[in-house]
This record gives sequence, structure tokens and C-alpha cells, in this order.
Amino acid sequence: MRISTLGFAAALLTGLVNVASASAQTFTDPGSYNNFIVAEQRTMLKKNLRYISKSAHSDNEKKIDARRVELVKQTELSLNKLAKMPAFKDDKGFKEQTTEAFYQLLKVYSEDYKAVDMLAATRTATAENMEQYFKLQEVAERKLQAINDSVDAAQQRFAKRHGMSISADPEGERLAKFMAQVSEVNAYQHKVVLAQFRIEKSSAKLSDAISAQDAVSFEAARVKLLEDTKVALTELATIPAFRNKDTQYRDAAKSLVNFYAGMCQNQFPKFHELMLRKDQLTKADVTAINGYINQLNTGSQKFTQAYNQAGSNFMAAYIPVMND
Repeated sequence: MRISTLGFAAALLTGLVNVASASAQTFTDPGSYNNFIVAEQRTMLKKNLRYISKSAHSDNEKKIDARRVELVKQTELSLNKLAKMPAFKDDKGFKEQTTEAFYQLLKVYSEDYKAVDMLAATRTATAENMEQYFKLQEVAERKLQAINDSVDAAQQRFAKRHGMSISADPEGERLAKFMAQVSEVNAYQHKVVLAQFRIEKSSAKLSDAISAQDAVSFEAARVKLLEDTKVALTELATIPAFRNKDTQYRDAAKSLVNFYAGMCQNQFPKFHELMLRKDQLTKADVTAINGYINQLNTGSQKFTQAYNQAGSNFMAAYIPVMND
């Protein structure tokens, strides 16, 4: 299961009613100037939403990353176009604020994606690291929102200075609805992921101790994993059903954590006792050890697959398909 799709998107600018976008960067009226900037933002935003949609509805990493690359290239192209735009009658504010917003978005698309991919691919990454990543993402979102607010304010000032009337349009409303759904899904997924991720490092250490036949390390990992499952289950208990009706994703995380909690309380203490006298094992002891290992491997695979599938189903169900 992929960690949440990056949902950074500029606040929608509004276009002029019955004023077409200019086909070249020569502007004789404020309406064509405004709509040129709006058109660039819409083109870039659609690439962003196509990337988000592909991430939610496809398991093909190459195709997903191809959409991200398209997004980066489009953002670079839009930045280049804005850089070449002359200020309309020396009114630079609207252009400069929009350019800054595009630049910040480019940094997010180019850099933050790599950060989340790295964390998602590292099974021994700590829950603290994952939590820090999400916090940084939220900080970046707030920063972008502040920038976007400044762009909106700059557009309003531009419209007022030049006697324009601007209003929302159906296309803008459609994109805004998509963006709101992405934000809602990401916020919920972050909560579930952070809770479940608390057991990742200690469960990996426990597996490593079994491979090394290290009874001391195994017991330390078991105690830590049991503690982590209690914290994770407490956090998951506070997460409501998504939209007050869908519990599949959250409950799949609970089932995975509960599996490890049960093993830590019941099977692993017996396993530890056998590890302590590994040089004096009977045939029955060996059979018991193999049974515990098989139970761990089988259960871990079963519940992890169910959790990952539930996460994929969650993303696919609540993030719309965006192909245009």
C-alpha cells in the first residue's frame, strides 16, 4: 500500500465570465491577462490531480511516477511562461504572487515525493520519523495555503484596480470538489497509517532476533512490540468510521495490530523459553518452535495483505478518477 498521495494543490483562481484566454503573451486588456494566468494554473492543477488519481487507482509504479514527472514538467513550463509575461500596466503583484506559488508547488512535487517514497520503502523506519514527515507535510500545506491566499488577494486587487468582475465557473467548482476529497482522504489515512506504523520497527526487530536465534534480543523486541501494540490500538480506537460509515480500512489496521498483540501475550513467551534452552531441545520442542514461526509468518502475511488491500480499496473508493 502506498503512503498517502501528495495532495498539495493551489487554491483555485477564478476566471472572467465570457472572456477568453489570450493565445499569446501580449495583453491589451486585464481580462485576457487574468485568464492567461488562470489557464496556466488550471493546466498545472489538472496534471496534479491526474497524478493523485493514478496513485490511488493503479499499482504500476512506473506509470504513477510518469504522472509525477509530467506534473513537474508542466509546473516548470508554467513557471517559464509566467517569467516571460510582462506586467500589465506595471501591475506586478498578481504575476509575482502566482509565480511564487508555482515555485513552491514545484519544490513539493520534486522533493516531498522522494521523502515519502523513502519512508514508505524502509520497513525499519520509526513511527516518529513517519509522524515527523506528516507534520512537515502539514507545515508545507499551511505554507502553501498562505501563499495561495496571497495569490487570491493579489487577483482580487488586480480585478479591483482594473474594474473587472470575476466569478467561479463549473470547471473550477469541479476541480475544487476533487481537491477537497483528496484532502479528506489524506487526513484520514494519515491517522490510520501513524497508528499502525507504531509496530513496524519492533516487529522487524523481533523477526531479526528469530533469524539470529538471539533469545535476549527476542525478549526485548517482544516486550517493546507488546507496548507498541497497546499504543497503536489506543490510537486506532479514537479513529471513527470514515464518513461515519466505512470501517474497513481502520479495522484492517486493528486486526493486524491485534495479531501481533496476541502473539506477544500468548505464543512468544513460550517461544522465548524454548530459545533459552536451544541446545537442549527435544523433538517436540523443535516441532513447537517451527509451529510458532509458521504461525507468525502465516498470520503476518495474511493480516498485512488484508491491511494493504484495505488501504488500496480505501484510496480507490474515495479519490475520483481524473483523466483529463
